[in-house]
Amino acid sequence: MTKSYNYKDFRIEILYEDSDIAILNKPSGLLTHKKNEFDNSPSLQESLKDQFAINDGENFKEGIVHRLDKDTSGIIVITKNLLSKNKFREMFKKRIIKKNYYAFTYGILNQSNIEISKNILRNKIQRTKFNVSDNYGKNAITKVSNIKTFYGSISLLDCEIITGRTHQIRVHLLSLGLPIIGDKDYRLSKEEKFRLTNMTDNLRSLVSLFPRQALHSYKIEFDHPILEKHIKITCDLPHDMKDLNKNLQ
Repeated sequence: MTKSYNYKDFRIEILYEDSDIAILNKPSGLLTHKKNEFDNSPSLQESLKDQFAINDGENFKEGIVHRLDKDTSGIIVITKNLLSKNKFREMFKKRIIKKNYYAFTYGILNQSNIEISKNILRNKIQRTKFNVSDNYGKNAITKVSNIKTFYGSISLLDCEIITGRTHQIRVHLLSLGLPIIGDKDYRLSKEEKFRLTNMTDNLRSLVSLFPRQALHSYKIEFDHPILEKHIKITCDLPHDMKDLNKNLQ
């Protein structure tokens, strides 16, 4: 049985642990780390203090080596010391950590697989949002495979991120006309309504009122840089996305 611990209103699962790292299942609604020292929001980083002996000398980002958006759930790696943190930073930079996400989107991918390679740039006006760009920003690559379609207008996709840019999957999928269900920042309002026309009223409202982006980090795979063993961890859909999936069947 998976170990877990409680922090404020959140239950956090420990999917894997050794003396250098832990792999956790972050619930949606929880920040990965505070925005600054004055931020009092609950954060995964804050929850680590009572659970793990972490010593890497980085205040407010102790143990944090990559991040998930607040409302994205799923797998995140925590490092316990500076050696493991530096090794993982290097691995993320070299793109040798394989990370996969499930996303429920409006619209249909018109092929079974696609690789999206589009630069991502911060929005000039809304600084918390990002856009794709032909000439500016940072290179970003997402591999997308179609798992299932529902009602001819909704997809369950598997997204593997080769680069780890902020909001990458959300921005890339939107650029294909496939906004993630529940995403309040990246949407195509008129088209989304149009895509729900052939559903029952109950299902239509379940989909259109889904409270957060339906995006979940479900798999991570890498060679452990210190223990030199291959690690592959998966984690189930959380209850809200399981419920969505069941109702769409």
